[in-house]
Amino acid sequence: MRPIRTFANDDRHVMAKHSTVYPSQEELEAVQNMVSTVECALKHVSDYLDETNLQSVNVDTDEDGAGDGKKSDTSESNSSEQSGRVLCGVMRIGLVAKGLLIKGDLDLELVLMCKEKPTEKLLSIVCDNLPVQIQKLSEEKYEVDKCTEEAAIIVQNTKEPKLMLKIILSSPVVRDEMEKKQDGVENFAMKDPPDLLDRQKCLNALASLRHAKWFQARA
Repeated sequence: MRPIRTFANDDRHVMAKHSTVYPSQEELEAVQNMVSTVECALKHVSDYLDETNLQSVNVDTDEDGAGDGKKSDTSESNSSEQSGRVLCGVMRIGLVAKGLLIKGDLDLELVLMCKEKPTEKLLSIVCDNLPVQIQKLSEEKYEVDKCTEEAAIIVQNTKEPKLMLKIILSSPVVRDEMEKKQDGVENFAMKDPPDLLDRQKCLNALASLRHAKWFQARA
């Protein structure tokens, strides 16, 4: 049987090693602040998109249904069609979702879930509106850039510790259509918008989300 002193030495060695790889309290607070701010800002972007769409529907209805007895029916139909939000939610993936951040490796990732297949147009709208919403929530300055090749938006802070947050757009529709195609569903054809974002990037984001949920359920 090993003496108690040996176990104590092992514990000190493990703790010392842990302190060299685990982020400092300052880094952890910066990560939490940045992720929380962007998550909240994305929710405001979602509200903005839904309000814009609703206003557009109301204008079209007023123009097309003026003096028409079917106006009320059209309004109800449009309201029903707009009941689903353009952006369905935002989830953490990767190391930040698993709580496995390492000192010096503080790249963070979120998945922004969309109702329909994400497009370059939607990516641009979210990217343009996100800084506006962040400004309302925080005095800290962030740089927001679009990365179409990655189907993502990149957010970086401007002070130490330097952090980078990647927001990847995806949708369950992309995976559902791919599965139907692989299963050989008859009479099934994928109808893609001309500016659809990289399908594989979207699928990879959904896979990372499943991995994060699996880890959280078993950790």
